[in-house]
Amino acid sequence: MSSTVSFSHDVPIVIVGAGPVGMILAYQLDRLGVPCLLAERSLEISKWPKLDLTNRKSMELFRILEITQEYRDLDGSVSQDATFDTQFATRLDGKGHLLANWKLPSSKGQRDNIKNVNDGTQCAEAGQRCMQPVFETWLRKKLQTKSNISSKFGWTYLVHTEGDQGVSTTFVDQNGEYHVLHSKYLIACDGGGSRIRKTARIPMTGGQMPMRMHLVHFRSRQFAEERSFGKYWHTFCSHGGVILDQNDDDIFTAHLPTHLLPEGPVDPAEVVYRIMAPAGERHEIKIDEIYAHSEWAPNFSIAKQYHTDTMRVILAGDSAHRMPPHGGYGMNSGVVDAVDLGWRLAAIVKGYGGDLLLKSYNMERRPMQIRTLQRAHRHIMEHIELAQMYPQDNNPIDDDTIEGQELRARIGKFLEESGPETEDRGVEIDLRYHSPTIYPDGTPELEWTPDRYRPSTRPGSRAPHVFMKDGETSIYDLFGAEWTLVHFVDDDVESVNTASSSDSFVAAASRLKIPISRVIIKEEPHVRRIWERNMVLVRPDTHVAWRADNIWGLNIDEILQVISGQKEFSRFQPSRASADAEANFEALVKGITDGVTGGATIAQDDIA
Repeated sequence: MSSTVSFSHDVPIVIVGAGPVGMILAYQLDRLGVPCLLAERSLEISKWPKLDLTNRKSMELFRILEITQEYRDLDGSVSQDATFDTQFATRLDGKGHLLANWKLPSSKGQRDNIKNVNDGTQCAEAGQRCMQPVFETWLRKKLQTKSNISSKFGWTYLVHTEGDQGVSTTFVDQNGEYHVLHSKYLIACDGGGSRIRKTARIPMTGGQMPMRMHLVHFRSRQFAEERSFGKYWHTFCSHGGVILDQNDDDIFTAHLPTHLLPEGPVDPAEVVYRIMAPAGERHEIKIDEIYAHSEWAPNFSIAKQYHTDTMRVILAGDSAHRMPPHGGYGMNSGVVDAVDLGWRLAAIVKGYGGDLLLKSYNMERRPMQIRTLQRAHRHIMEHIELAQMYPQDNNPIDDDTIEGQELRARIGKFLEESGPETEDRGVEIDLRYHSPTIYPDGTPELEWTPDRYRPSTRPGSRAPHVFMKDGETSIYDLFGAEWTLVHFVDDDVESVNTASSSDSFVAAASRLKIPISRVIIKEEPHVRRIWERNMVLVRPDTHVAWRADNIWGLNIDEILQVISGQKEFSRFQPSRASADAEANFEALVKGITDGVTGGATIAQDDIA
């Protein structure tokens, strides 16, 4: 093995992990003109179909990144006409019953609804179904054309050390050569088992859940043509297994509880056969190809903080939070992390942002992720309750007896009342940030619920999407690449003169080297009503930093220094709600992980 060591001294940011989160972060940094090095240990694209749904929020952020349509048009992205239906069935061998069907519209149907319901409650984009290998292949090729991104595939992270001025990180490549990189920041996008997080000794609250599944990713034309209850996105079976349609055609992923498999080495075909039939039975179909299979266990945990004390090493995506697939929050939460962290790092590297931006990354994102994990827990508990409704002997559930009919009706009613897991608009888009880099206006916070988004430009909130009068242009399409000052005026002399009042705001930002684009919007009363104020300052992650009807008597420099992280808002008070949520979450994960960790809420193996 070679002992050659090469040094690189001028890398502002090193990102470890070229999964969806690491690549989106690199893409965001390049878009904002900041160089980075992206290191990935694997030479090949992931074969695991972990990514299944790119939800509305992620697609809205992709719209900001100007990659939405390109992603939808990929060869391998699921058709815009494919539905998002989730079925619940007793068995899949042609002898069972359909217990319930959560019918959800296609991407096209969602987009039509977004246009028809133009009241600020919708995302700017519909969701998109796509397998992770398709997504990663596309984005990896795209990144290799970007001049600000140096991609190093086949580089394995070994260790890092933090200093006053930055981080030194050591890698080894496929040829056995060692590389030591000196950077201002090291970003861990290296997954749930993050070696960077462990080296940094950042513990996780939570741990592994007491269940194990075996996954098989396969192709079967016979199964595609013989579906008992028509096409679907997911089908949950009465024995606890689930099948996902990955491409709206003939590629599927089956997940079966391991206790339903015979002892000994696992035959992946046997997993597929057994998921088709009730527990203890099997139904053979022709499998054309098996792409991958493995055993896995869901995890339910979050890092105690998203950065080290020096704020030189920062976590994003699965390295910061791990969750079960229920609700489709995993990768999508990581996309929000990446876009959010990207603009903060860019602001600091460019010289106008202060370290408070990194401190507030943890203060803003982590409480929202705890809320997301709590919602995922609710979905898990509903599946547990559903499992308890099924009889130990599955045969009665398919009997054409009064007992069988009543049981199916009772389960169907429960599922109808439970409802789809991917429709939690409050969890997905009603993200409300509270930190010393938000400049509040003293207005009370609206009631929050997990299933509904209430549009508001109250500082800290996500700016509402609304279509303009033409019915095609979203207000999101008017945002600049970085900060945007939206100024509403009427088309009269007095209002036009008032528009010039924002000149001083833009001039002050220019003096402080804060890149703000001003958008003057005339004669859009519907949009103005939803946006609530004449002037709204929107961050690069689409969240509101400040708002007002006018700037008379305001200290503009102070506002800009606060929102750029140069100084803390003088009257900032930590959120009591966040502290309560933290305590409730620790109690929650203790109950979930007791069966595996013996009641420990800190996963000590993650800091070994």
